[in-house]
Amino acid sequence: MNPTTETYDEIQRAFEHFNTELFGGRLPRCLITLPRQHDTYGYFSANQFVNLGEDSKGEFCHEIALNPTYFAIRSIPETLSVLVREMVSLDQLLNTEGKPPRRRYRNREWADMCEAIGLMPTDTGKPGGKRTGDSVQTYIIEGGLFDVSSAMLVDNDFKLSWVDRFPPQLDQEAGDVPTALSYEHAGSGPAPAQELDRSLANPLDQLMELDRESSEGSSLVSAESDDVLPSDSKPVNHFKPVADPEPLGADDAPRMKVFAAANTADLAQMGIEPKSVAKNPSKSKYSCTVKSCKGNAWGKPGMRLSCMGTDKKPHDPELMVFDGALSQAEQHESVEVF
Repeated sequence: MNPTTETYDEIQRAFEHFNTELFGGRLPRCLITLPRQHDTYGYFSANQFVNLGEDSKGEFCHEIALNPTYFAIRSIPETLSVLVREMVSLDQLLNTEGKPPRRRYRNREWADMCEAIGLMPTDTGKPGGKRTGDSVQTYIIEGGLFDVSSAMLVDNDFKLSWVDRFPPQLDQEAGDVPTALSYEHAGSGPAPAQELDRSLANPLDQLMELDRESSEGSSLVSAESDDVLPSDSKPVNHFKPVADPEPLGADDAPRMKVFAAANTADLAQMGIEPKSVAKNPSKSKYSCTVKSCKGNAWGKPGMRLSCMGTDKKPHDPELMVFDGALSQAEQHESVEVF
């Protein structure tokens, strides 16, 4: 037994599967990391690593990070949807003509690319949220291409063997949803170019056909079926989809694939103990009152901060207004005074 090898082999298998099924095999391999950063499910960081070996010295490598803290309390498709949404960030960087968005920002091009493969962008984590912005999540579109492709993978005995024993207790209704971090291209020059193989068949068309076949009686996972894996071999995070999810919240939003929450009693039998996350109210947000500035800063309650704008857009000093305690997701962001 080698936990490191098992864990990374499983995640690499998922990367290769989705690269083939959703991206036509055009994405290069990344260095996949597992940081236990509490306020994000995962992120993409361009050119984050450099090779120091003699054979490939100086070669850059992109990073896709997945937070293993949540593996036990989220379903496998939900966890893998984070991997795929960051694969979209990689695809956008390498294979589109537009300029990559600034750090953290999810733009319309990225949102369209996600939606095209069955992941709906939303800043609330639920239907009806904004598709673009600094803290945009994605949810699985029921019956969409990712839903079909992830079902194929899980149906082929995919599992995540190792999970964190002490995951956080999330209250989704209260809004305890980590942010969707994304980091800008870190190299001094342009991102490495990659030629798109136009000879490949469109993977989206292929999956649409598979989706049509599934509606006619294939063995792909559905909201009405929980027999994809034998009952004695289901991993802890193989949750049954909820047959009748909550209302969408927006008439024009695609239907969200909803999974049953992890059962605390079942988790306890496997040695998994969700822990409540204490919210630190010690940091507060201050905002500039000049509409053209929108400068923000974070610090202790009661601080007196003023803003003079930026080098490009200066303005007269203005006292910043106290905006109240930060949310959990904001507390660990860097202090920025514009």
